[in-house]
Amino acid sequence: MYDRGVRDAVNDELNPFYYQHYYYYRKGYDDTRRQFRRRQRRISIPVGIVIALLVLGAAGALYWWSARPSAAPVAPLATDAPPLVPTPVPTRAPTLTPSPTLVAPAPAGLAPGARARVTNLGGAALRARTAPGLSSPVTARIPEGREVTVLEGPVEADGYVWWRVEAAEGAGWVAERSPEGTVFLSP
Repeated sequence: MYDRGVRDAVNDELNPFYYQHYYYYRKGYDDTRRQFRRRQRRISIPVGIVIALLVLGAAGALYWWSARPSAAPVAPLATDAPPLVPTPVPTRAPTLTPSPTLVAPAPAGLAPGARARVTNLGGAALRARTAPGLSSPVTARIPEGREVTVLEGPVEADGYVWWRVEAAEGAGWVAERSPEGTVFLSP
């Protein structure tokens, strides 16, 4: 039975009846499986070391290649000509992207310190962002029907009017209404 347990362990075919009822079958099977595990551990450690050394070698080669000088320095020629004086070249001022601007008229009832309710989202959540604008990361999702406190605003950006609000889910800038006129923040 011991030899049969060894053969089944080598072929990875466990016989549950023999394993449960015959001691020598179980002993042969378990001994053989332990030997396989020991061999696998011995092999896996050097392979891991080799991989780590290859990665370190590649990183070192990449560092060396990027740090080497691109061309040898050229010594200036000795001439009798006067030295050249560089002339300044005018540069254009960089164009800045427009920042959000404050909107003059605020709708009736919405003002810093006022309370408002999230509405007309069809069961979805209103996204609060880190700054006014559609490209800013979302900081919180405020469910429809939730009451919020208005902290700042209004600010216009990306075709929307934005208010900074605070709710139980977090604080952030939310759009007051859609471009079509659907109101998301009702006073």
